[in-house]
Amino acid sequence: MKAINHILVVMDPMVEHQPALKRAISLAKKSSATIELFLVAYNRQLVKHWIFDAQQLAAMKQEYVASKLRWLETYVSDVAGQNLTVNLDVQWHKDIATAVLDKASQTGAGIVIKSTHLHPKLNKLFFTHTDWRLLKLCHVPLLLTKSSNDIDGANQLSPYKVIMAAVDPTKANDKPANLDNAIIDVTAGLAALFDASIHACHCFQPVGIELWQGMSSVGLDQSLPMVDFNEYQQSIKVYHQRLFDELVKGYSFEHSSLHLMSGEVEFELTELANQMQVDLLVMGMKDNVGFIGNTVERILDNVNCDVLSVKVLPE
Repeated sequence: MKAINHILVVMDPMVEHQPALKRAISLAKKSSATIELFLVAYNRQLVKHWIFDAQQLAAMKQEYVASKLRWLETYVSDVAGQNLTVNLDVQWHKDIATAVLDKASQTGAGIVIKSTHLHPKLNKLFFTHTDWRLLKLCHVPLLLTKSSNDIDGANQLSPYKVIMAAVDPTKANDKPANLDNAIIDVTAGLAALFDASIHACHCFQPVGIELWQGMSSVGLDQSLPMVDFNEYQQSIKVYHQRLFDELVKGYSFEHSSLHLMSGEVEFELTELANQMQVDLLVMGMKDNVGFIGNTVERILDNVNCDVLSVKVLPE
């Protein structure tokens, strides 16, 4: 895993408790990284108020940004008290995602951390439009950490104990060849930092018996060396097991920490994450397109743990 020297924390002005900051402090203590508290400030009512001339509007914007900076300063003691270096920045921008992306690029951030929120009625993570844009466009690892009551007596989020990498060694959907290795490298690095257990999973979905029979009837299964559906299923499992084994053979995984699953990934992965009590799920995405596959939105809608997205830029 590439060393993390600068952590960009996206602060949320709507809440008092900042889980993203708690995670950043935990990570910085392990990596000796600098933390930057970043707030995007914008007041639509101020901009649209017709009674202000240009000079008055500029002064009002300046005071508004200054008030937000004073609010940020109330969190400095949380970081400085841990003997960590902290910087503050407030920028006026109506698009949070664009401002965060620009800031991450300008500062050379090693990771961006942002809080998500639990849906008040559904008791699951709620990803905002800003979250989805950052997931698709952020060029550095993006950690979306959940807001929860999982806080100890020292007002700290519980440390990561179980970290899992979700990989797909089939290289489907024009996926970068080295993305899975990047996912595992980051997962292994974080597991070492936090002394957490590490897991890796791969889920595949063979065709159902009705579709398989249809393939046979129109002669689309000529490349398959078997004629029995059970043999087909076993052959597919062996194929994916071989790819999975080849991917992880260079890493120090315990056999019990490797999970090959058959079924719909959005259900199987969610079930596994819950069963293993995963604290952090590490997933990959393609550059400027979004996550690999068309089921990831449903996965993220159903998992109830922190999510770290990893991207590999084209060479």
